[in-house]
Amino acid sequence: MKNITEVVFGDSLYHEINISKFSQNNTIIKFDLLFSICDLSNIDKHILTLNNEYCSLIKSEIYNVNNIYSLKNINDDLEESIKNNNKIRIWTTHKQIDSYLMFLYVCSYFSTTNSELYVLFSDEFDKNYYSPSCMNESELEELSKLEHKITKEEIKKYSNEWTEIVNNNLDMRIIENNKVKSVAFDYYNDIILNKLNELGEVKMVSLVGRLMSDIHLYDTVFTYLIYRLIKKEKIIVTIKNERYWKSIIKVKKDKI
Repeated sequence: MKNITEVVFGDSLYHEINISKFSQNNTIIKFDLLFSICDLSNIDKHILTLNNEYCSLIKSEIYNVNNIYSLKNINDDLEESIKNNNKIRIWTTHKQIDSYLMFLYVCSYFSTTNSELYVLFSDEFDKNYYSPSCMNESELEELSKLEHKITKEEIKKYSNEWTEIVNNNLDMRIIENNKVKSVAFDYYNDIILNKLNELGEVKMVSLVGRLMSDIHLYDTVFTYLIYRLIKKEKIIVTIKNERYWKSIIKVKKDKI
């Protein structure tokens, strides 16, 4: 039986695959890059960069982030899989932007090879599973039965989609109406302010949680978008906590 290279996004799914039967004799390649907010201008050099303001904010919390991400090690692992003639299988979703962008990137990477790619979409198993990272081993095993080969025509289509995203290279990439959309950081301002206005005076983490239930961005991304609104004096911090996301915030009311 041909060895399989499992391509996954994030620590949670990597851990679940690693302790499951899918790791037996297989290679696991993990992506954990925030494709959604990285600068893609140096992608041809296999480098992604995050803006300094986001990194400074998140580094002040419990997260360890770097301004510069290199895709070299991942690409080397992909090349090794090609060399070994492994079956390459991508675990992803149409609903979580970073995981889906990983999928597009891999399709683009393989667009000039003769290697065969296979894909599993968690939302095809259950529309409420916005990511394979939400699934346990038995559910992943059921999902594996929905695996399908990506045709050469599909690979070309996905590769072209990736190229368009790179060429746009706006602040953020999101999924809206089942399509990737490139937008400015301010895109969600009204949604954030309206949700906070509805909640009243709350901890930032509570607002982030409510936003994430509707929009599948990472908590650190929403924290950064809220931080930008605080800087713009659209949101005020009423009680500051040493853990930034535990600070209490509210919408700043305009004076009459």
